[in-house]
Amino acid sequence: MAFRTVEISGPAEIHINKGQMEVTKEDGTFLIALEDIETLICSSAGIRMSTMAMSQIASSGISMMVINEKYHPSCISLPFESNVRQSLVLREQIALTEEEKYDIWTDVVRRKIENQAGALTLLGSEGSEAILKYTSGFDAETIDLFEAKAAKAYFQYLHPGLNRRLEDPVNSSLNYGYAVLRNAVIRAIVLSGFQPSIGLHHNNQFNSFNLADDLIEPWRPFVDVIAVKDPGSSLILGRKRRKALASVLYHACSINGVKMSVSNGIGEMVASIRRILVNKDDTKIKLPLLLPIEVLDPVNE
Repeated sequence: MAFRTVEISGPAEIHINKGQMEVTKEDGTFLIALEDIETLICSSAGIRMSTMAMSQIASSGISMMVINEKYHPSCISLPFESNVRQSLVLREQIALTEEEKYDIWTDVVRRKIENQAGALTLLGSEGSEAILKYTSGFDAETIDLFEAKAAKAYFQYLHPGLNRRLEDPVNSSLNYGYAVLRNAVIRAIVLSGFQPSIGLHHNNQFNSFNLADDLIEPWRPFVDVIAVKDPGSSLILGRKRRKALASVLYHACSINGVKMSVSNGIGEMVASIRRILVNKDDTKIKLPLLLPIEVLDPVNE
């Protein structure tokens, strides 16, 4: 089972040989089994690999993400043939009614706000109770307004004066951490046979990952509690900082009372939606509950 997030942050040459990824850098050659890799992050302009290597990486179920200078993903590579029942899952995804989409989206938004309140509590900040009041009282017409008001209040409690549209160290950390999370959600979506462009709530025709942008929402606070701690004063994230943010995939979360890593939790969440659609399961979507920072599996690079 894949469990590694591998970041290549400097000039390197990548080859695939006998199921191993060979990464050659100035300080030597490193070997990593493809079957161990979940996500490959490329954050340097000096990385070289062949199209054959890219094909073998994708065939191994590995998602590859290229990060730009603002720590946003500029390119994401995903397996094309990901699930043997892909056409069945896609038909059920397209057939979702607006009411069914709203029911799932309501649970997603409510858990997102609950986790935002939990993040403030973990950080010793005020505002938890003020945020929680937005988890009820909305309907299909007002849910966007409630979510927006909760987010606006939350970020001011999280880091007073923070403006998500400006470039600053906190936003650099948030952007990188969210990119890692988003890539993990996209990978789980594709491997489960879903079409990532067809969302529950997001429906931008120019966005290839509307569904991922729906399902990432309750996971964002897991990044927030890392990003606001010691953000430093530089817009450029060092290797240690990037590693700390990428490690969010191995932090603890709770899914229906069971403790697991964020990476496994994302898989459980997407699998639960698949069961709801394909098996006509009447249970609720499995969503994460934020826990104090605890690294369950420290193996990451």
